[in-house]
Amino acid sequence: MKTRYSYGGDEHIFVEMDEEMSLDAFFKSLAMSNAARDAKIEGVREICPANASFQVRYDPEVISPEEMMTKLKEFEEKAINAEKRLETRIIEVPVFYQDPWTHDCVMRFRERHQDPSGTDLDYAARINGYDNVEGFIEAHHSAPWFVSMVGFVSGLPFLYQLVKREKQIEVPKYLSPRTDTPKQTVGYGGCFSCIYSVRGAGGYQ
Repeated sequence: MKTRYSYGGDEHIFVEMDEEMSLDAFFKSLAMSNAARDAKIEGVREICPANASFQVRYDPEVISPEEMMTKLKEFEEKAINAEKRLETRIIEVPVFYQDPWTHDCVMRFRERHQDPSGTDLDYAARINGYDNVEGFIEAHHSAPWFVSMVGFVSGLPFLYQLVKREKQIEVPKYLSPRTDTPKQTVGYGGCFSCIYSVRGAGGYQ
């Protein structure tokens, strides 16, 4: 896992722990972004953490890009040794699988899907090696998830399942995004689930 630093225009630096999501990458990103926030660096305007990366917006008239980059790299060694622990709470979310509202939605957009002949659940179960949809549903809800970030739209949580890597469910996003998704739909893309906080476009299964 090699950290990649890159400039984003005149006012941003993007720091990526890894191209793949993992708990190690998540905790390293969290530790570095927290360290940058706690340092209260003059000129830093915003710090935006993500799943395995974060971005810093700064004022180049207050702190130069080179100085900002140097300060961020100083946090990396401390982050490697940081405690991998979250102070959190447990929330149980009831989920209605194979409900009529999301079923109607996915059937309206089959031409944008990898397999127009079935449903999203049929496809997800098959490519993950399950004999039937019920097996996929069992795997999806039987192990806990944690919220790794909130984004895309306000209030939308990205969820990462706490299972061993070989048991991680993965599905690709739609070939072309839907223009409609019901509010409070549970979606799945890559190794993440999400809960759509508002009605709108979306590409997760």
